[in-house]
Amino acid sequence: MPDEQEKNQAAPRFRLPKLFAQGPEAAAAEGTLPEVEIAQSEATTDATEAPVKASTAASNGSRHSASGAALDSASEMAAMRQAIENLSEQVSQVNERETALERVFDTLHAELADYKNDFLYEHLKPVVRPLLFLFDSLEQFDSEVAMAQATTTQTATESVLSASAVQGNLRFFRDQLIEALQVCEVTIMETPQGAFNAKFHKAIDVVPVAAPDDGTIVRVVRSGWFLNGQLLRPAEVVIGKFRG
Repeated sequence: MPDEQEKNQAAPRFRLPKLFAQGPEAAAAEGTLPEVEIAQSEATTDATEAPVKASTAASNGSRHSASGAALDSASEMAAMRQAIENLSEQVSQVNERETALERVFDTLHAELADYKNDFLYEHLKPVVRPLLFLFDSLEQFDSEVAMAQATTTQTATESVLSASAVQGNLRFFRDQLIEALQVCEVTIMETPQGAFNAKFHKAIDVVPVAAPDDGTIVRVVRSGWFLNGQLLRPAEVVIGKFRG
């Protein structure tokens, strides 16, 4: 029995927790407990604050993105407005240029019309004057014929309508017309004579002639004309043909 009592005395009746332990181990345990609690509290705080920080960062990012989008839209609207103003200014400049060009065109058209009128007047005046003289001559001759027919004396009528008087007036009319045409570079061909030339003559009829007159011009029906030195109309003639 003494051995059992010694064992019971040697063995402690109950074990104290480490918190109530004594000696160096107790001091170490007391020193490490607050650090463990602080670390646990910091971890809990970080775990709690992480969603808040994440939500705050997300909200800040959304605000920044929204503000950035608003700034981009405003800048795009400003750029579009500036582009529209530039286009409007360019259209106005084009309209002003077209208006100026229309004024220049109208001025040139008026000047060309005046130049055309002056050109026609200056170039037609030399032609019209002889034609007016010809008209005056025809009108005067018609008056003389009418006056001769109105008189009762046969002598006056014969003096006005005699063959020589009529022929003289007709030659005068012819000369005036030739003078008017010469102003336009239109000249009459000399009266064709001699042999027939197909280059300048046009045969409209053939009559029988003696052998020496074969192929010669017998009569001129219409005169030939030149325009600025080139053949305008060939002379229409009657040629003779020897038929053996």
